[in-house]
Amino acid sequence: MNEVRKPAVANIFYPEDAINLKRTISSFISDVPDYITDFFKKNGINDFFSIISPHAGYIYSGQVAAYGYSLLKQKKYDTIIIIGPSHYSYFEGFALGYFKSFLTPFGEIDVDVEFSNLLAKESKGLFEFLKNAHIREHSIEVQLPFLKTVIDSDFKIVPILMGEQNIKFSEEGAEVLANVLKNYEKKCLIVVSTDLSHYHNSMVAEKMDQKLINIIKELNPRKLINLSESGEIEACGIGPIATMLTTAIKLNKKNIKELIYKHSGETSQDYERVVGYTSIVIW
Repeated sequence: MNEVRKPAVANIFYPEDAINLKRTISSFISDVPDYITDFFKKNGINDFFSIISPHAGYIYSGQVAAYGYSLLKQKKYDTIIIIGPSHYSYFEGFALGYFKSFLTPFGEIDVDVEFSNLLAKESKGLFEFLKNAHIREHSIEVQLPFLKTVIDSDFKIVPILMGEQNIKFSEEGAEVLANVLKNYEKKCLIVVSTDLSHYHNSMVAEKMDQKLINIIKELNPRKLINLSESGEIEACGIGPIATMLTTAIKLNKKNIKELIYKHSGETSQDYERVVGYTSIVIW
């Protein structure tokens, strides 16, 4: 496990030079209204279990992502588990990244090999090291510059891609993840990487996406998968969301707050084919 995973979408989804990238992310973070962070400060909430964050090009979804990441400013985490959908490779279960680190414009971020090995060992084949699944995938990569900007510690990551997204794999994956987290001494955070509905007009998209967000707030992962399979709601990372929610329930992390919802039409001015984005925090 001595290979470095190189960026696949730098200069496509986000600036590839560190100066412009830092400027872009800092601008997004500074544009998050104070009331977002004030709510958590006022209520004495300093520690988070998970954030749900979009993974489109920053021009479309970067500001939405910044709402969640603004809560992590100057926070310290040892291990950040990032669960995203696989857009290019099909497989059953979950693909761990067989790399020593992921390269970003801000430098390398080491993989938490210990945590990854525990998942593989505990799961008896559900979590496997599938290097090729990660080579082209953007759902994990676009989260890394934000994490590198806001986290105030030398964290490691556990990159996880989900292949077939059904309730069976979500529940089995959550069982493994919860068991490892329970016994892992380090401070961890889960980032779920997902966009919402794709290519409907804005009115249809907003209705579908609000229904999905409400089901997340209900902590109802089974309903989430069922309505996704029936076509009533959409998210490319529906399985990762369900996996995280099931893990949250097992670990008694039951507070959820929607921070923002937007769609791509607000940037592109094309309201006929939009993609939905949200930022949600769980603690």
